[in-house]
Amino acid sequence: MRDRGPAALGTDTTTVNSTSAIIDLRAVRYSVGGRVIFDDLDMQILPGQVTAVMGPSGTGKTTLLRLITGQAAADAGSIDVGGVAVTRASRSQLYALRQRMGMLFQNGALLTDISVFENVAFPLREHTRLPERLIRQLVLTKLQSVGLRGAAALMPAELSGGMARRVALARAIVMDPQILLYDEPFVGLDPISMGVILRLIRRFNDALGLTSIVVSHDVHEITAVADRVFLLSGGRVVAKGTPQEMRDSPSDVVKQFVGGLADGPVPFHYPASDYFEELLARDGGRYA
Repeated sequence: MRDRGPAALGTDTTTVNSTSAIIDLRAVRYSVGGRVIFDDLDMQILPGQVTAVMGPSGTGKTTLLRLITGQAAADAGSIDVGGVAVTRASRSQLYALRQRMGMLFQNGALLTDISVFENVAFPLREHTRLPERLIRQLVLTKLQSVGLRGAAALMPAELSGGMARRVALARAIVMDPQILLYDEPFVGLDPISMGVILRLIRRFNDALGLTSIVVSHDVHEITAVADRVFLLSGGRVVAKGTPQEMRDSPSDVVKQFVGGLADGPVPFHYPASDYFEELLARDGGRYA
């Protein structure tokens, strides 16, 4: 049986100190155009768990996935994934690391001009030299696992939103990844489709021995299947723990987010100058 421990992710790479976390972010700072997204961010993802990353819009949840996969480079701090120092890894090392990850993008991101079968087969054709017969078996097996083997010949335009998301999930696991990243997997789904995706997240994580990171703002849905939750706000982790610990937290930030409250530490207004002074400004203000 293949080793699914942290060391199995990286070969010929810069290794880091031994840790129980398969993904370890320490004192990470990241900004875009002078706007600070993360400031002294610390986060440790444990192997074999479903970890939910939540937070208000604009807190950098998707950016976090980009940092973990090396698509974006942190300004400071360290990011270690399975023994690979992402912040110091070469391009070839990052490429090898990404092959051990699966990604479910927002809205599925299926290739629209090829069939369901070819969408799922795409990573295998790009990254392996497997014979066609084995590719066929792997693709049909993954489609069967998401309940869509019968849709193999359909085009993406013929799928419902929930079906498209399941095809994208089959594509994400076709390379037998060790880490599976979900970027807002529930957007636009009806309650039935959302329930199916939730069940698949939990089932695949346990059956395949994965480590899953789910970025979402759907509090009640994702906490139903998550082992651990991180809440981001103000560029750092403001709360973490089990779903029950989050529900019981006395923190005002947690209460506002979990309860969906309009008033709280997360302000309604974007930072601005004095309202009346701006209204009465002689030059009318400049916004271009």
